[in-house]
Amino acid sequence: MKRSMLSLLMVLAACKTAPEVVADVAQPTLPQQDFVIVTQSLTQVDIKYTGTVIAGDEALSVEKAAWEFVVDGTVKRSGEDKLNLSAAAGQNLAFELDESLTYVKDEEELKAMDARGGSLLLAMRGTLFVTIVVPASGDQPAGKRTVELPFAKSKEVKTPRLPHLKLIDFEAGRFSENEVQAVFHVGVVNPNNFQISITGLDYTAQLAGKEVSKGTIGAGDRVSAASTGVFDITATMNEETHAKEAAKIVKGSVIPYLLKSSLRAQLYSEELESKGDFKLKASK
Repeated sequence: MKRSMLSLLMVLAACKTAPEVVADVAQPTLPQQDFVIVTQSLTQVDIKYTGTVIAGDEALSVEKAAWEFVVDGTVKRSGEDKLNLSAAAGQNLAFELDESLTYVKDEEELKAMDARGGSLLLAMRGTLFVTIVVPASGDQPAGKRTVELPFAKSKEVKTPRLPHLKLIDFEAGRFSENEVQAVFHVGVVNPNNFQISITGLDYTAQLAGKEVSKGTIGAGDRVSAASTGVFDITATMNEETHAKEAAKIVKGSVIPYLLKSSLRAQLYSEELESKGDFKLKASK
């Protein structure tokens, strides 16, 4: 009798610890992924992350993607995108993440990157949350199960570099016995392999010791990758600016100039001061 009871208890214990019966279904996979930098600027990148989920033996839905944006091993931003995509058994299902991500937070960091040079390793990593239908099996009714599919890709980009101002050239001419006009060609040098936008180029111009021109040009203009954008600043000296002294200054043929300019760009500004003299050609 005791042996019979012991055997019964062992059978019951075995039933309690037996694993839950789960239908043996092929799991979804994520065999294809791509990470593209669509555009880059001094402070941010626009990225596109794409992939293809292949459904297994059952229908599935990709509910969401939780992700992290990583720069040189440091997480800069994290987020979650609702996807709500569905696929039948055996189907391919494409997903896409489009994000604008900041990788430089302030002017100090931008200057440090400029001094460092080299490149940055940008990465997107995260998890797709996939719901699959589990068919009935034995005593187990049909149901749903959440599967997590990890994803990760990286891309190397060149470190952003600061744009710089330089006076490329100038030209000046005598318009009359009491009027002179000078045109200064100021360059915004973009050393990056992507175009940059400038907020504006502020300037003041002096001729013969008096301010004759002041303003802002180039607001919203773009400078192409690895090139120099040229901006023209015009300064005119005449009786309106120098009264009766204008004729005397023009007759002397040598005109002192002072040009102060200030570049404003994303998180960054730079001053440039140029001064000297230009000599007028003798009047005919």
